[in-house]
Amino acid sequence: MHLESLVCLACRTYNNVNLFDNDTRRPFLGTCGHSICLICANSNPNQNCPVCKKEEVFKNGAVNYSSSSILGDFNYDIFQVIRKWCMSYESGSGVCSKCSAHKLLRICVTCKFKEAIKHRDLSKYAMCESCAKSMRFYEGKFENLRNFMNLKIPLECHFCLTQVENPFFDNTQFRWDTEHLNLADFNFCSDCILDNHQDHVTFQLLFYEKSYWSGYPTKRQEATIPLLGTLLKKKLWEADEIIKCKLRYMRIMFTCEKLITACYFVSPSGARRVSTEYFQKLISSLEKQYNEYQQLKSPCLCLEVWKDSENVVNILGENPSLCRMVERVGVLEVRNGCPLEFESNREEKKKLLDMIRGGVEVEEPQRLQTGDDFHSFGLIPQSSYSKK
Repeated sequence: MHLESLVCLACRTYNNVNLFDNDTRRPFLGTCGHSICLICANSNPNQNCPVCKKEEVFKNGAVNYSSSSILGDFNYDIFQVIRKWCMSYESGSGVCSKCSAHKLLRICVTCKFKEAIKHRDLSKYAMCESCAKSMRFYEGKFENLRNFMNLKIPLECHFCLTQVENPFFDNTQFRWDTEHLNLADFNFCSDCILDNHQDHVTFQLLFYEKSYWSGYPTKRQEATIPLLGTLLKKKLWEADEIIKCKLRYMRIMFTCEKLITACYFVSPSGARRVSTEYFQKLISSLEKQYNEYQQLKSPCLCLEVWKDSENVVNILGENPSLCRMVERVGVLEVRNGCPLEFESNREEKKKLLDMIRGGVEVEEPQRLQTGDDFHSFGLIPQSSYSKK
């Protein structure tokens, strides 16, 4: 089961990921075998499949009730899922699609290309000779689109919209559209490559990560990061009314953001800017913080301070004192207890309590503009305290 299968691709964007659930976003299975969420299926039942582009496949589809437990499995073990993702990224190893052995992998580009062609409307990749030659990467290697489809009628160039009798195949756009689809189905170990793919074009997984096609961005890995982030936040999230310790929870979410950000720190050469050791420590720290938080039996005293200081906020709607207490602890430090009671935060706690007793209040903080006198409110803007 791949992470991409947990997401509706019909409403997904680079910055927005909608996971399937057991309510309004149940997976709705089309006749092509691919799924979108129930909301998308109901809003436009005539839409094409976002994966294979087949038309009107959701008119006679059905809700996939059998997949209801899959998301729960990922949610339960999300920390281990992230660890495996990191290991796969660093080593190029994983589970072979053929024999299920955990080894170094190669991607069979030939098989992936053949499978992708079966499920796409290739007429959308027609290109006239003039547009083909004007393309930046043109080297005289564009093939005739008729080699891949039996249609004899003229096709429209998707660039200049002119009718073309013998169109070229825009494989650049085709690879861009299909690069991230079903990659895990074509990862094979060296033994399976020798047995079944001897005459095929294959690449080492790490080499493929750094190839030209993966630079839009590094699709195989970066496309997965928003999914990991959404799954992680879904596991960690709690409504304000049920939070048991505000500062512990703030530290958990602060560490969560650091971890998600670290996933993107890849240099042009493909080497991670943050070390694997640091990345693994971040995961372990977050897991320990989460487990400690889950063991709390009663509300923490910091909740009262939090409620009393609801109006002591900066332009971002944050309480600067509480934020500084959380950031001062550090994401990798193993410290039990509420940061409000840590010795390193004693002075900060005293200042905050003095502000509360003094009745410092900002009725409409969202109206404050950059350059306003924050100190006249007894506040410090985010930009100044984040550097301390």
